[in-house]
Amino acid sequence: MKIILLDDHKLFGASIKLLLEEHDEIELCDYVSTIDDLFKYLQIKNYDIVLLDINLKSEKTGLDLIKDLLEIYPDINIAILTSYDLKNYRETAYKLGVRDFINKSIEIDELIERLARIYKGNNKIVEINDKPLLTNSEKIVLKELVKGSNKKDIANKLFISERTLYNHISNIYSKLGVNNAIQAFNKAIELGYIDPLM
Repeated sequence: MKIILLDDHKLFGASIKLLLEEHDEIELCDYVSTIDDLFKYLQIKNYDIVLLDINLKSEKTGLDLIKDLLEIYPDINIAILTSYDLKNYRETAYKLGVRDFINKSIEIDELIERLARIYKGNNKIVEINDKPLLTNSEKIVLKELVKGSNKKDIANKLFISERTLYNHISNIYSKLGVNNAIQAFNKAIELGYIDPLM
């Protein structure tokens, strides 16, 4: 297998490259830390799998790159390798066309097995729930609640009545199965609907 890895954490990326190269299944593993370098390498070499991190020190995330890569290289296999193992990111990645979504805490032997399955076309089919759990308005309401904004200000900001706002809040709690804003926020982070780094 010929692999190229994009990760802006140079120590991690270099370490994964070395670990992968120790295995006979890996014919080649190149590591790059920038999006520009990734596309330069792809122009001059043929790879079987592109491994992408989600969180990059760039305007684009790994998720943004999936579409760009598949437009230019429609037959390339893409896998996400990330510590942001959140349900929403996972579902988005699969919808965009990745072959696997892998947590960085994985053991190297299992990583090799997963890469081999991608290479052979045997990676598992993932069922995706196309219906978003929270609407965009509900996400905004939730973020404002957690910031401590009062309900009247939130309603004014969204150009809605307080009655509509209370309906949004009730829907958020119901959908997430929680009783208050802090529980809702924690659940939304867990599901990947709110960035934990906000």
